[in-house]
Amino acid sequence: MPLKTSEARWFSNSKEVLWDIFFNLEEIGEGNPEGERSDFYLKSATPSAGIKIREGRHELKVKTAEDEKSDLGIIQHWSKWSYEDEENILNSALLQDWIEVKKIRFKKQFGINEGKVNFTSAENIKEKCEAEFAIFEIPFLQLKAYTFGLEASGTKEKENLEVAMRHLSLSMETLKNLKSCSYPEFLANPSF
Repeated sequence: MPLKTSEARWFSNSKEVLWDIFFNLEEIGEGNPEGERSDFYLKSATPSAGIKIREGRHELKVKTAEDEKSDLGIIQHWSKWSYEDEENILNSALLQDWIEVKKIRFKKQFGINEGKVNFTSAENIKEKCEAEFAIFEIPFLQLKAYTFGLEASGTKEKENLEVAMRHLSLSMETLKNLKSCSYPEFLANPSF
């Protein structure tokens, strides 16, 4: 069964802009970094789907609706499938078809309850929104950049994202001037 999400993401070549937004969010959990990892994205000409291999896990992500423009950026709606596979389809012959993205991610989670952000642990809450800050590198482009994203899920994922964006008081002046898109779109056109 796919996970349905509503998401907004921004990219910058300046760390401070996005880190300040993430750091100043009300704290849920530690906001500590996960370990460094490499994700591999299949090169594609279509921004409406993405295929990623992450630590032996294959993930397929497909847009389920047209992008929506908000004052802060682009809101996208996705269905995601994820499964473990004993046989990693990556090998040296196929690597030319994939883009390696090295990441260090920081995350915070927010539960959503009755149209409000709930500051209890969101791990076992069905309606939630995760905030993510990531430092990432694309080795073949010699590019280092930063991203901040919100990913809402649950039975009301679109509403959950709207509630989180409103409650978290994100800076419209900062975000409206940044590139807002998904990873597949950014990888197809890695510019700011």
